[in-house]
Amino acid sequence: MKNFLLAIFTFGSLASMAQQNAEKPLKIFKFQPFSLITGSMNFGEEIFNKSRTRSTVIGLGIRYINRKNDIYDSYSAVSAYKQNSKWQGATFSVERRFYVPGFFSGDKYSFINDKSKFGVYLSPGIKVEYNVNDFDRGGFYYINDANKPNNMDSKFYRNFGRISYLGVMPNMNIGLQFTIFQNLYIDTYIGGGIRFLSQKKSKEIKDTVPQNVNLSGYYGGNDNGALTTFVIREGVQPNFGFSLGLNF
Repeated sequence: MKNFLLAIFTFGSLASMAQQNAEKPLKIFKFQPFSLITGSMNFGEEIFNKSRTRSTVIGLGIRYINRKNDIYDSYSAVSAYKQNSKWQGATFSVERRFYVPGFFSGDKYSFINDKSKFGVYLSPGIKVEYNVNDFDRGGFYYINDANKPNNMDSKFYRNFGRISYLGVMPNMNIGLQFTIFQNLYIDTYIGGGIRFLSQKKSKEIKDTVPQNVNLSGYYGGNDNGALTTFVIREGVQPNFGFSLGLNF
């Protein structure tokens, strides 16, 4: 009986030591600073295979923008009209990376520090984005007073609604990932893709405005040129950026 218990204890100890000595798959938590220019916070995780020649990257993002602007009636004492534009949305992405030859430490590359890691990769992937824009672009327009040609009359016009955008973008990238300070991962890539975009308008009310009238300041519905370029633009698109990562 004692021998049996001793054998079980020995086997358990050896199994525990083997498990501790086994190298865990590398997982890197990532943050994408470029996403901030479009009002989104994007995070992700890269999970490597045991040989560190392949990896899968899963990304998630949340977009929230809420901007307001005051429009004044220049020809009367009417209080300012507050235009607004609110964006809310989410992003999901997945990519498969093929490292050539692999994501290895410096002992395999004589030109970098022994404790550093370095890898070049090719990665096909897909990104899905859903965004909703609630906007109010109402304001004032001005026409000549029929009774007093030198005077102007101001009229209020309504222009508000909601637009939803669903975008799907398959892409292909070439990238480089390396470490500095041993624990900080720098990941940079460049490539391209094709965005397919579906738009849907709802709750839209837009007053008819006479032609050739002077409109007051218009508050752009996109708020940000980066949104137009990188989020709600259909067709072939460049795809580039970088991320910062940590291995916990």
